[in-house]
Amino acid sequence: MTDHEMLELGREVVRAEAAAIEAVAEQLDPAFVAAARLVAGCPGVILTTGSGTSGTIARRLAHLLATCGMHAFFVHPADALHGPSAAVAPGDVLIALSKAGKSAEINHFARVARQRGGQVISLTWKPDSELAELSDVVLVQPNAVEAEGEGVLPFGSTLAAGALCDALCLAVKTMRGFDLATLTQTHPSGATAELVKK
Repeated sequence: MTDHEMLELGREVVRAEAAAIEAVAEQLDPAFVAAARLVAGCPGVILTTGSGTSGTIARRLAHLLATCGMHAFFVHPADALHGPSAAVAPGDVLIALSKAGKSAEINHFARVARQRGGQVISLTWKPDSELAELSDVVLVQPNAVEAEGEGVLPFGSTLAAGALCDALCLAVKTMRGFDLATLTQTHPSGATAELVKK
């Protein structure tokens, strides 16, 4: 591979990923509003879950929601099936990320969460998947295969899921009236507090 070919390959995937994120913005619909209101009004705990790169984004979402004052925690779906799913109580919300919506452990976690009185929000490419059927609200991500590494690796889908989660977090923070000034107390390390002060 020549230097030129390498540069073109890099540019091609970045442009495809950017298009995948733009598609998320264009596809936001009333389901997004419903999900944001469900999370913002949650009287209990927000649990996020996912496997692989979806799990990485789910963990990041839990961190961001907690940073914005929500009681939010990531639970790995495999761990959930070894007891921790008992922590789900009526009023809690489970946000499950699964590209295909057919991961057995995620779907089982969602099923248990509903049985225990929780509500489920899913982020998936497949609105007809088992996970979607188990969900109270389904956030459908654009099927952007061209943004995936060689059409298979979860490149664009991971970034698109992150963008969708960011939009959800910001909407929830705004509805709940979380004051950014609170970050000067709860986020004293790093540059965040200094940026808020400016």
